[in-house]
Amino acid sequence: MHRMSRSAICASVHLTLVLSVARAAEPSHNQGPAPYAAEMNKKFTDPHADIHHFVSRFENDSRDIYVKRHDITRAVGLRPGDAVADIGAGTGLFSLLFAAQVGPKGIVYAVDIGPVFVNYIATQAKKHEYDSIIKPVLNTRESTCLAPGSIDVAFVCDTYHHFEHPEKMLASIHQALRPGGRLVIIDFDLHENSSEFVKQRARAAKEVYCREITAAGYQLIEKKDVCAIQENFYAEFRRVER
Repeated sequence: MHRMSRSAICASVHLTLVLSVARAAEPSHNQGPAPYAAEMNKKFTDPHADIHHFVSRFENDSRDIYVKRHDITRAVGLRPGDAVADIGAGTGLFSLLFAAQVGPKGIVYAVDIGPVFVNYIATQAKKHEYDSIIKPVLNTRESTCLAPGSIDVAFVCDTYHHFEHPEKMLASIHQALRPGGRLVIIDFDLHENSSEFVKQRARAAKEVYCREITAAGYQLIEKKDVCAIQENFYAEFRRVER
């Protein structure tokens, strides 16, 4: 009788688990908190978190999103006077870049659930003389805390997998976007050959995320020549009336 090797069995079990996670993450009208996200978010919401640790972690050349930050901002394509929400702004990396794009007549809402991040962004905005453009916002796990119809673009970079209540957050973003506004998502691209780092953090595959987003009142925008980001996908959606 043929017997599978131990390594083959482990590989088969691992693939089954990855596929099961993707299937289990199908959108649900009664979707509750995502346990993995709640656990990950503890370190970000800690009021005593070391912000300098996160700056060195997020803003270094080993992170492809940091290396390609200018390519990403060009792809988003903000215009002078635009209002954009950087949701999950973290250390404010993109908030500062967006402020330069939208100019003095625009506005950047730097949205984060971590008080240390919001305070740090406020300090950085003042340091770079963007404090009249960048508006830090401390949001909740269920809402962006943005006013209805207040933004042209919502930018969510490496944050979607942190949403504990994806449906509620997508609804909040939908409400904050003006008619025809855009939602830009950059997140881990989970598949069979993903790194262990991605497999430990991604809730589901890109296709599952896209189904959740379109079900929440968004239409996928086909966009060519978008910058390639290692282990991540880039997707744009347009707000549609529900």
